Order: sequence, then structure tokens, then C-alpha cells
Amino acid sequence: MANLRHYLVSRLDLNVTPYPKTCFCRMNPNFFLDVLKDNPSQLPIRAESIILEQNIEKAVVATQHLDLDEYVRLEHCSREKVTAPRPLTSVYWGGEDHDTLYENHDEIVWKINWNDHVLEVVHLEWEGGCGSQMREWVIADSEEIAREFILDVERKTNDPGEAILVFANGYWERSRSLYSATKEAKFDDLILAENLRDTIRSEFKQFLESEKRYSSIGIAWRRGALFIGPPGNGKTHCVRALVKELGIPILYVQSLSHPHYTPEQLWSQVFSRARKLKPCVLVLEDLDSLVDNNSRSFFLNQLDGFEKNHGMIILATTNYPEKIDSAIVDRPSRFDRKYHFDLPTTHERRRFLETWQERLAAETGWKAGSLDDSAESTEGFSFAYLKELVISTVMQWMSDEKMDFGSVMLEQVAVLAKQLRTSESNK
Repeated sequence: MANLRHYLVSRLDLNVTPYPKTCFCRMNPNFFLDVLKDNPSQLPIRAESIILEQNIEKAVVATQHLDLDEYVRLEHCSREKVTAPRPLTSVYWGGEDHDTLYENHDEIVWKINWNDHVLEVVHLEWEGGCGSQMREWVIADSEEIAREFILDVERKTNDPGEAILVFANGYWERSRSLYSATKEAKFDDLILAENLRDTIRSEFKQFLESEKRYSSIGIAWRRGALFIGPPGNGKTHCVRALVKELGIPILYVQSLSHPHYTPEQLWSQVFSRARKLKPCVLVLEDLDSLVDNNSRSFFLNQLDGFEKNHGMIILATTNYPEKIDSAIVDRPSRFDRKYHFDLPTTHERRRFLETWQERLAAETGWKAGSLDDSAESTEGFSFAYLKELVISTVMQWMSDEKMDFGSVMLEQVAVLAKQLRTSESNK
């Protein structure tokens, strides 16, 4: 043991001092800085060292990322900028829908007022070997206060509340805009094949009410459904209307691409978060683009987690079921039900156009008698194409309001049918 100690001392240049029996030796305080030298990993160590020096009488707790913007919006604390050191701030435009300038802070110190406590949060971003890096330090009167603050921020900003948790770029973020769009979705606006709408609504409502019955007969209380069909036939609208009615937390996977994380790591984050919110709905839109050959096995293992997935509803959509591995599509224990959203029949196309005719008749003179011809001439049109037909007809009619609306629509049918044939030939 003595020889080993002398060897390490000579190799690491340690300052040897008397030590208790439970400790090997006291290292040089700058050990990590000396070892890492010019490695980018040294930056947060150096920053923390300075923070500790300047806050000797305070507790300092480091964390990866606190969503302070959302925490403040939720009115759980107030904050103000500390002007020294001077924050590194940039502004960006919110776009046409949010025509104002927003601030982004790469480096900043915030003064936080929270639950009768005054804290400081140091936020630091830098470019490292694996892209953008981030670290934050909470400075408080005690470590207990700092940890309670961090825990409360994480709990409050990760609870969906009146928002949907959206997964993209390797992390979860609350989306109020998607939540608002979901709240506007109505089953009454959907024209589906006979009984399909009522079947979907009743099956999932009954599922949520049957936890005890599932448990009593030893069946895992979980449900998976795959919505299949060509684009523009109501899959997304149906998902939104359904989750609105179910009234449980919603998680939406927008993207599983990341420059550094593997698909397995990303899927692990997705299912780990969903399991903490059960009962919940996990929405996987365009499943064929989310699961590839590299992540297939891991994804299947996550779906098969009987105990872990208790209370989870997985709703997936796809335009191209032939691109999905049969082990995912054809095994009932993974997606129990498959609902087909096919191109609308003549009767369904007429019903769809009729809803628009009732809304526009007074303004445009659109006669109900023209609906049959329009419905029959739009074979192969999806609901999205039918909606575009109505819009393009209105625009064309507005150029000369003396024209018969039904005749203008038949002209636009020919234009869109040509586009549709071109689109299909390019697939």
C-alpha cells in the first residue's frame, strides 16, 4: 500500500498531508483543471471554481438546464437581470405570427425571487467537441433551498398542464400552440367511414374506465392503435380530437434526429418520460419515419414493457405502412388495433362538400344541386384535396362573381386532378 501511494504521488504530483484512515490522500485543488488542460470540459470546472470563490458564504448547486422562461410564465417566481457581469444577449424576430423581438441569453446571471428566498442562477453556454453545451449554477443561502428550487422548476415545467409535451432535438418542451390546436379539433368536423368515428371514441373511453377490470383478469392496462391511410384523410385530426376527449397528459414525438445521441438513447428518453405521466397518450406521427433498422429492436423492446407501460395509450400514424417492419405492424400486443383512413367514397365526398356548401351558399350562390356532379368527378381526391378544391374555387369565383359557382368548381376539379396525377407519377 505504501509503494502504491508513493507511485501515485509521483505520477499525479499530489500534495501529501496527514489524512484520516478513511481517506487515501488530499488532492491538489486544481487537479481536474490540470488534467483536462485545454479540453473544453475544463470550462465549466473553471466557471464553478470562480463562482465558489465569489460566493464563499453561499451554497452552489450545478444543474444542466432549467426552463426559467416557462417557470416565470407560470408565475412561480420573478426574475431580473444582474448587470455585472454584463449579459451576452442577442435578439431574434418572432416571425410574422409573433411580430416582435425576443431576447436570447448565452451568458447571464439572474436574480430570482422565489418563496421568500432570493437566489441567483448563472447560465453559461459554449461550443464544445459535441456541439453546444450548457450549464447552470443555482446560488442560494443553503444547499437545501437550492435543491428545492431546482426540483420545483423541473416538476412545474415538465408537467404538461395546459400544454403538450413535444420531443425534438433530444429534449422535451411544452407547446401551448399545439395544445390550442388540439382543443379546437372536433369529431363533428370529421367525415369517416361508417361507424369508424364512434368505434374509435367508444373504445378508448372504455379503456380509460377499465383499469380495475384489466388488473383483475391479469391483462396489462395499455393500448396501442395505428392510424393508416394516404395523406389528407383525417388521421391527424382524429388523433387531436381523440386526445382532447380523453383529457389525460399528451406527449408528442416530433423528431428523433440528433447529431450526437443515438436513436436508442432518444427512444429511452421518450418512453421514460411517458411512463412518469401515466395515464397518458404518446403520439407517434409518421411512425415509418421515426423507426429505422438501427432503432427497430430497441423500439420493440420499449413497446413490450408490460409493467412499465401500464396506463399508456400509444397512437401512431403512417401514410406508408409498407415501410414499417411487420414485427411492429402485425403483432397485436404492440398495436392492438389498426384503423384505416382510406380515400373517401363518393358518398363521403358529397357529405364533405355539403358541409362547405351550407357555409358558403349565401355568399357564393353555390347550389346544392351541383354537389352530385362535383362528388362523382373527384374520384381519388383525399379530404385535403377536396378542401383545396373548395378554396381554389372560391378564389377563382371571386375574380368574376357572376360565374356559376358549381361550374367553376368543375373547372377546378380538372386542374387539381391533373396535379394529383403528376404527384402520383413522381412517387
